[in-house]
Amino acid sequence: MRTFHNLQKEYKLKIGANVRKWRNLKSIKQKQLALALNLSEAAVSNIENDITNINLRQLEDIANAIEVPVHQLLNDPEESYSLLQEEKLEGSRVFDKELLNAMICSLEKKDAQLEKIMENVISTMSRFVKEKTARV
Repeated sequence: MRTFHNLQKEYKLKIGANVRKWRNLKSIKQKQLALALNLSEAAVSNIENDITNINLRQLEDIANAIEVPVHQLLNDPEESYSLLQEEKLEGSRVFDKELLNAMICSLEKKDAQLEKIMENVISTMSRFVKEKTARV
């Protein structure tokens, strides 16, 4: 039988994981969030891993730092996105703009990072080929 304590722990666990997922979607490093909250990185890690309990004011501070409404930290962004896709398939025009914008922003940043990596790889390979042909 599930006790109140177990239900409370399950709910708490979901919030910590959601904080991490939203932070990652917004491409915010743990260190950046820690600075914004005036906490150590370890403290943020403890919150995300549900080692440290947080109160509503702290949840509001986290939401402000990540730039999402507090209620979104109570929802798994992956589940929110899945529900949006299901609603869209059923013809509903309900979109969670915050989630979609965060995902787009995250993808754009990843694209920029990949582009820089590829430029570095091409540059390194070009130097390698030049050095190799100079030896021959």
